[in-house]
Amino acid sequence: MDIRLITVKEDFEKAFRILDQREYPLSFYEYTLKHDSFRNPQRLKLIGAFQDDECVGTISYKITPCPHLGRILEIQEMHQKNIKGYKVMMDFLDEIARDEECLSIKICKNKAERLDFSFLDRFETFLKKLIA
Repeated sequence: MDIRLITVKEDFEKAFRILDQREYPLSFYEYTLKHDSFRNPQRLKLIGAFQDDECVGTISYKITPCPHLGRILEIQEMHQKNIKGYKVMMDFLDEIARDEECLSIKICKNKAERLDFSFLDRFETFLKKLIA
């Protein structure tokens, strides 16, 4: 399994193929622009896990400074083809945090995941409607 920073067009194309096109709102061009300025520390970086020259998972992250917690590794998006890709990406989070000298990790929920509400999300919405 090869895990690397995605910087070339061929890797962007492989990473873009694993997204669910119906639920992911960006085109390939927008996806590339979103992650293309990887040298800027304020912008998102895209890490990909490749197996047999095929992308099996991606992590989109940035480093956010915090006065109380130091540097935070903020995971914006995670996409994977299968549970093996998910496990590899989750195991790699510690290595990213260590390399970037971060003291904590914040995982943001995908907007695509928010379209498929979990039971707890629906229950929370139900309770909020009762109170209001």
